[in-house]
Amino acid sequence: MSKEQLSLSRRIENAAASQEVENVKAMHTYYHGRSDATSEWSQIWSRSDDCSWAHAFGRMRGFDQVWYGSVTSYDIMAMQNYIDVVDKYPEVGGKDPRPLSEASVHTLVTDVVEVAEDGQSARASFITPGVIHSVLTGMEKKYCNVLWERYGSDFVLEDGEWKYLHEHVCPDILTRLDALNWAADDYERLTNPDRGAAPPPTLGAPPVSDPGPMHKPYSTLQEVQNTVPWPEPYKTLDNGNTYTPFVRDKQ
Repeated sequence: MSKEQLSLSRRIENAAASQEVENVKAMHTYYHGRSDATSEWSQIWSRSDDCSWAHAFGRMRGFDQVWYGSVTSYDIMAMQNYIDVVDKYPEVGGKDPRPLSEASVHTLVTDVVEVAEDGQSARASFITPGVIHSVLTGMEKKYCNVLWERYGSDFVLEDGEWKYLHEHVCPDILTRLDALNWAADDYERLTNPDRGAAPPPTLGAPPVSDPGPMHKPYSTLQEVQNTVPWPEPYKTLDNGNTYTPFVRDKQ
């Protein structure tokens, strides 16, 4: 069915839903920017066993595993950083350790949002150029990583509210800012592994149900990847229209 064949009320509801989905995505960028994973996963995520979060290292499935990998493990890093810096920067006493850890600045561009014909789900893709930086480190030295990622996101309507169900993050570029010539170093690493520089930094890998690699970072010798293509118009969320298959391929 084409969009023109949908009823006027359904077309209006789907248009409003696309705005709500963008708002949920914007809330993610805010919470992630202040390292507040607890607020994100407790407020804007479905707690369904079908929820998932994926990165290059693999995919976490089910709310319990996602919570442990994206909230518990993330908070551990923030608390450890707090312990590492409190003696050097005693003025952090009494402050929330999470936003002191790092600032993840993810802008959202080229968003494509498709709401299902049945109005019960939505799919979206985004490009997110940004930086992750910190001025409070145990080394007493600022750092900044620059990264370009793509998001493939599935949302569902639960009790009248739009919630995340699936997220697949694809890191295309991740390197330290003003510290490396990442293109030249990567070329040397790929063409002359014995002499090449170390691969670019990667995020820590929590326990996953589907091991990676699920997406390869950019390289000068890279094959074409289309890990999270933009969504096409669809009827309902199913294995043919999702960024995380509901039934895993046992092969």
